Amino acid sequence: MKMKIYLIWMFCFVLLELSAQTPTQNIKGRVLDADTHMPLPQVNVYIVDSNPLIGTTTDANGHYIMENVQIGRYTISFSFIGYEQALLKEINVGSGKETELNVLLKENFRQLEEIVIKPGFRKDKAQNNMATLSARSFSVEEATRFAGGWNDPSRLAGSFAGVTMAEGVNDNAIVIRGNAPKGILWKLEDVQIPAPNHLNGVNNGGGIETVFSVNMLSNSDFFTGAFPAEYGDAMSGAFDMKLRNGNTDNRESAFQIGSQGIDISSEGPLNSKHKASYLFNYRYSTMGLAGLLIGNDFGIPEYQDLSFKFYLPTANSGTFKIWGIGGLSNVSFEPDEDPDDWSNTFDNNQYVTGSDMAAAGISHQLNTSRKHYLKSSLATTYSRFSMNSDQLLRNGEVMPLADHEENNTRVLFNTSVKTKISNRLTNKGGVNLTFQNYNLNIRGNPNPGINEILELITDQSGNVMQARVFDQLQWRISPTIDLNTGISISYFEMNNNWIPEPRMGISWRFLPRHSTHLAYGKHSRPEPVRFYLAENDTGHLLNPQLRVTKAHHYVLAYDFRINESIKLKTEGYYQELYDVPVIDGSSESLINYTWDMYFDKPLTNKGTGTNKGIDITLERYMKDGFYYMFTGTIFDSKFIGGDGKKYNTSFNRNFVFNLLGGKEWKIKRKNTLGLNGKIAFMGGNRFTPPEQEQSAMHEMVIPDESKAFEWQESNKLFLDIAVNYQINQNKKAHVIAIQAKNVLMQTEMFGWAYDFEKRKVVEHGITMVYPYFSYKLLW
Repeated sequence: MKMKIYLIWMFCFVLLELSAQTPTQNIKGRVLDADTHMPLPQVNVYIVDSNPLIGTTTDANGHYIMENVQIGRYTISFSFIGYEQALLKEINVGSGKETELNVLLKENFRQLEEIVIKPGFRKDKAQNNMATLSARSFSVEEATRFAGGWNDPSRLAGSFAGVTMAEGVNDNAIVIRGNAPKGILWKLEDVQIPAPNHLNGVNNGGGIETVFSVNMLSNSDFFTGAFPAEYGDAMSGAFDMKLRNGNTDNRESAFQIGSQGIDISSEGPLNSKHKASYLFNYRYSTMGLAGLLIGNDFGIPEYQDLSFKFYLPTANSGTFKIWGIGGLSNVSFEPDEDPDDWSNTFDNNQYVTGSDMAAAGISHQLNTSRKHYLKSSLATTYSRFSMNSDQLLRNGEVMPLADHEENNTRVLFNTSVKTKISNRLTNKGGVNLTFQNYNLNIRGNPNPGINEILELITDQSGNVMQARVFDQLQWRISPTIDLNTGISISYFEMNNNWIPEPRMGISWRFLPRHSTHLAYGKHSRPEPVRFYLAENDTGHLLNPQLRVTKAHHYVLAYDFRINESIKLKTEGYYQELYDVPVIDGSSESLINYTWDMYFDKPLTNKGTGTNKGIDITLERYMKDGFYYMFTGTIFDSKFIGGDGKKYNTSFNRNFVFNLLGGKEWKIKRKNTLGLNGKIAFMGGNRFTPPEQEQSAMHEMVIPDESKAFEWQESNKLFLDIAVNYQINQNKKAHVIAIQAKNVLMQTEMFGWAYDFEKRKVVEHGITMVYPYFSYKLLW
């Protein structure tokens, strides 16, 4: 009897000891030369300040692994003779998934005296080392940690300097330095893709939710101006997104349920000998599931998305990647049948809209020598936007607004060669070809409330080609001076335009912790195809000679690395836009693009615009569980319309200030609790004021175009909070996230609405807190 009691006591003691033990996880990855992407063997990899030292070296193919590392945050060093040391700080090692860190090391610059200048740690430094300024890298961990990020790259970027919201908290469209969201380039695996948003284009080029899943993304780059020559078709900014590789050694899975949807993802090895792997994620919206149960014709969005990647390295033929992403989304609203239930013209707007996007491709990378590597991609993309919208009138009549169906399919071929001429000179050149098939059937109402029928905008289908060549050179003139130069030359078949775009940037590290940067770039981006194919009432094209909008970007920056964890950065910029399509004698300009711009008059390239401002960032990287970031932007965005008059653009908020930060605590040695917050103070959105008499006559909003964007709503103060709790167990983890946007319940103005009771146009918006919650299981 005593023996049984003793055995039971020992068994309970062992269980308690096991449960108290801190779980462990593996840290692994690969180290390559930053310029040639050749593997680096015998690189020293170790955890800084570990005692006893935890470390290893890379094998002949650059791979490394540190096994059974206790969970927590670590600083990891990568060092190799002849190369600059890389320090990755505050890397979060959790129990539910192996931590993979793939690192690119830059060869040292050596003078004749063999003096080596080593740069300091820069967590935000862009992965593209040919970017001089106005660029930063962001991580998946930041997207999940930052308050207000909602796991969305666009919403995360909304906290960066130079970026403001285009609409409000319910939409992820962003304005970069006063430019319309349509000017943003999105690249995935080096291929240009349609904007990856659900219900993309319903507002000003954004959507309600990103198509990307954080389960799929790797660290990516974000640019706000004067970007390198390899980025074409971009007027305001660029997202250079990367999908991570699946686990090459072990199978891992994740399941998540929350307010955004239900996700399931899986990854694992396909061939462990060659390190091949797969990775996929599927999500269906929670709101869509609710709509299936209760019926959905009252404005609840429904969406779903799928992403995948196959990583297929070979022994002698390079590395192949097969990848894809796609999303389907729709929303509809059916007004109440009784007009007495309508309070304003938002209540009697009947619509059905849908937005789909997809991109898939195969990419190949081959080291042709120890100094060159070749990257090529063949991909196809698809985008669809449809909108059928009517205004129901109280007399029983129907005022049609839009019958819009637009489909675009593209086949893209990209190839580039990067050459490491020496440790001072690196060159990259390439060719991009895009073949677009379009199918447009668009009827719209250019003057709602005055026109009672839809006009044909365009009914066209066909093909158009776009080509671009680029070359860019990085010259490390001295240990403290770098020069980036390049040129991009593009051709657009629709109007036979050849557009040369020179780019140049120089950096000078004049003191150990101080540097200054200067950059210039000419940039261009074609308008949506429908504007080039707009027809008049006789079937002739209205805009056969319409040129591409262009811009000059000038940026001057100063960086002060206060210490290894805190940095200050300021950037002053001036942008000059020209060849902007406008309508003669009118304030209408495509600089203020919205999806429902329907014109029955020809467009000319007489329009211009200017954006000028200053951005400031003070950031403390995560250290001892604490981080913060302050960003401020003061700017002015103006345009000249076809009437020759100067106006504010619709995006000219004038200023935005963000303060975000957070603290992380360890609970019971193995779990983590994070509290994060964000405060944003910004100028209000701008709107064209209504013509009250005309609006009352037609019981619809009739804007006064002679006063374009003169009216500005009051300044806004937004507060977002987020709480994250991770429970780490042996080889699995539970993550609980709770967020709230607009905690102070600021009213978001959607636009003007005609109030039937007051018989005048009034501000229309919504006042609410946007909740977000999720539970994720990783194993």
